[in-house]
Amino acid sequence: MTAPVRPYLPETPHAYLTVGETWCAMTVPLDWAALMVAALGDQAGPAFADAGLHLATFFLPPGAGEDWPDLSGAAVQWHRTGSTLIVPGPDGFPSLSWMRFPLDDAPVFTSPDDLRGTLERLLGPLETASALGPIAVCSFCNAPSRDVKVLAWGESMSGAGWVRYVCGLCREPLDLRNALEGL
Repeated sequence: MTAPVRPYLPETPHAYLTVGETWCAMTVPLDWAALMVAALGDQAGPAFADAGLHLATFFLPPGAGEDWPDLSGAAVQWHRTGSTLIVPGPDGFPSLSWMRFPLDDAPVFTSPDDLRGTLERLLGPLETASALGPIAVCSFCNAPSRDVKVLAWGESMSGAGWVRYVCGLCREPLDLRNALEGL
């Protein structure tokens, strides 16, 4: 049995690849990625994390999502023919690591229908997702929410920095604890 062709997998430690006619990709905030990979389970195709940019990339068949609404307002970005991405090789690369490694028995691509279903469970109906804005994942309970407050943040000299969020349900006990400490 021959291994499936994975046009997005470089043989070098990393490569800048131009999206061609045989694949496309989608990036989402890295905080969402573990939830998405877990929800997709064995249906997830290869996906990698870019810790420097705080993004995760999923590979899809060409033309995937062309009939979907614009999701840029919800922090979802498509990479289509002509776009350039930095992609880790088989062994990964500093700040680029495989979340779902492209194994021979794994799907070559994530199914667009499965990915859409996962995004809708995370964001709600895609038709309104951009207007409602992005979600964040609570640092305490790992729940996705639009009702979040910044708990902590830090700058990075080589990337986007980092932010930790707390959702409304977890924030209430924190507010109470902080109030009690002030007495």
